[in-house]
Amino acid sequence: MLLATAALMLSTGSAWAAELPDTFTPVCPTENLGGESYGGVRICSGDVPSFDQAKMDVDLTQPMQNTGTRHPLIIMLHGFGNDKHEWESTNDEGDGADKYHWNNHWFAKHGYYVLAYTARGFSDDGPSEDHESPTPGEPSGSEDPAHRGYIQLKSRDYEIKDTQWLAALVADAYPDVDPNRVAITGGSYGGIESWTQASQPTWTFPYEQSGHELPVLNLQVAVPKYPSTDLSYSLVPNGHGGGPSGTDIYESSQGHPDSDTGDGNPIGTPKASYIAGLYLLGTQKGMFEPGTSDDPPFPCTYGQCEGRHPITAWNARVDAGDPFDSCPVLPPSLPPVAPGDCVNGEDPVIRQARRGLTEFRAAYYQDEGWTDQTSGREVAVYSIQGWTDDLFPAVESFRMFKYLKRLDPMWPVEVAMADIGHSRAQNKPETWHRLNAQAFEWLQSQINGSHEQRTTVSSEPTICPNDGEPDNALAAAERLTATTPEGLSNGVLRFHYPPGGTSSPLGAADPNGPETDAIAEPIVHPGDPCRHSAGEAPPEPVVYSHDSPALPSARTYVGLGSVTVDYDFVGVPPTTATLDARLFDRAPDGTELLMTRGTYRIHPIAPFGTLELPFYGNHWQLRPGHVIRLDLTQADVPTYRQSNVPSALAFTDVFLKLPTRQAGTLTLGGG
Repeated sequence: MLLATAALMLSTGSAWAAELPDTFTPVCPTENLGGESYGGVRICSGDVPSFDQAKMDVDLTQPMQNTGTRHPLIIMLHGFGNDKHEWESTNDEGDGADKYHWNNHWFAKHGYYVLAYTARGFSDDGPSEDHESPTPGEPSGSEDPAHRGYIQLKSRDYEIKDTQWLAALVADAYPDVDPNRVAITGGSYGGIESWTQASQPTWTFPYEQSGHELPVLNLQVAVPKYPSTDLSYSLVPNGHGGGPSGTDIYESSQGHPDSDTGDGNPIGTPKASYIAGLYLLGTQKGMFEPGTSDDPPFPCTYGQCEGRHPITAWNARVDAGDPFDSCPVLPPSLPPVAPGDCVNGEDPVIRQARRGLTEFRAAYYQDEGWTDQTSGREVAVYSIQGWTDDLFPAVESFRMFKYLKRLDPMWPVEVAMADIGHSRAQNKPETWHRLNAQAFEWLQSQINGSHEQRTTVSSEPTICPNDGEPDNALAAAERLTATTPEGLSNGVLRFHYPPGGTSSPLGAADPNGPETDAIAEPIVHPGDPCRHSAGEAPPEPVVYSHDSPALPSARTYVGLGSVTVDYDFVGVPPTTATLDARLFDRAPDGTELLMTRGTYRIHPIAPFGTLELPFYGNHWQLRPGHVIRLDLTQADVPTYRQSNVPSALAFTDVFLKLPTRQAGTLTLGGG
């Protein structure tokens, strides 16, 4: 269809939404004819083939008038199950929170081209909120996977290349796009890609794939919001440490960052409620890769191609549960395991998922890309993470901050922590206003050329409306900064809890399992009560639950923290076990708020030992007279998948260690 004809069909008083051809021929008028429905911004919309001809539903917002003659480009990537409209708005305010001064309208007003598209495999359902721009969606027949491909879970061989290809088409078609001023941002699913793209500062793939027809772009800035940097660990955390020592809980990971197969730690505990919810959402909104794709017919990153990657089989295998590392007999729906197929004790489906979710889908394992940057320009990253996000917790940004600072202490990487992110975070509008202002200042300071500098980790506290302490809200805007994640704290609060034990499988239900699950109804919204105890005594020996002495003075818990347990297997031959933890803050009025949680997979098995189980962390005001309640259980259901392997554990020593802003060590309840 001729684009000129399409343009003539629109009245001059309407918003422009002309179809884009394969090469992004510029068809939006130079004069600002943006209609009321688009808030005065010009948006071109259309179906654009990607590098492999899968069609992407694309919107391109042009910069507003009088914003210069050369313009930067920012790519805004949506979350899982959403579409191109997520970061679009007819005004600067957006949703008043996450999208406040962080949307296509805001960036167009500041002179940016804004590229937004519906990710491979998903459908465009149109605007979900009143402020979103109602640009045309994909045509009928889009349910055909040949039209838009399968969901690949942010594979560096697919979605990463989609973004680079579309961005190069924009820069080729619009001469006023500056190819040396490119930024990328996105939340959750889009945050995963934002981090991974940052490992590739120079986008040469479109230039090479097009036969040198498309330009090379230089990525200067990435702003991931509530992202994952190790998708395998995010979905199936093991609780083991990482980093050079292998014991650093601020860098816990599925494997070592230099491993091309993601080896290093055992496969952990599946986040059952989240995995089930995300998989259902994916099947409703799109189509997962079933394993029919083979090595792609294009240059593979760092000389490696993934090969077949049956995401549907990965989900089925994880859903079948442990043991993941003893080559068990699998359900009939999964391929049989031959004895020779085991590697490091893991069956081939687990091995494939481990490699696929680390080396091919996680920023932490792009060691070649990160290391290469140390001899040249380093992409500036401002990563926003949530303390109360049980899907992608604090360690997702902390591990990258520590990793990059090891490569170069002056790497321009900043981390901002707050009570934001996925469910059970409150996502208060005022919190997002501050975070977005800080992120925009960072972006503007780096977009003309990322540069080395001293950077910090910052944190805002979690303040609950049901904390029973109205004066606690006075600290709502308190912002702490440090040069490392650990540096947010200056001291330690220690508790010694009594002996006890747990058992699995259960003989009774745990009332605090459903009550504290992140995605159980009701979902937490700004002003809603934080997750709290069900108010019932947990059953023994299903849950080990004990209280600390009352705090003699105020303390600010900030960081991760951990519980160290001396354990013995009891009554059954030891094979494997999972231990989950929850931490509550009990006020004098009896209110028990969930501060944080964590999980640990015991492997390799020994009949006894000592483990350190890290928490997800928080920034939390502890008041005098409050009590810290610790729950240890082998069945925090539905949050985590319970082990298939029966076991019973006895604890002889249980030590809780919480990092505090206050200096010194305060030990209560024993040595």
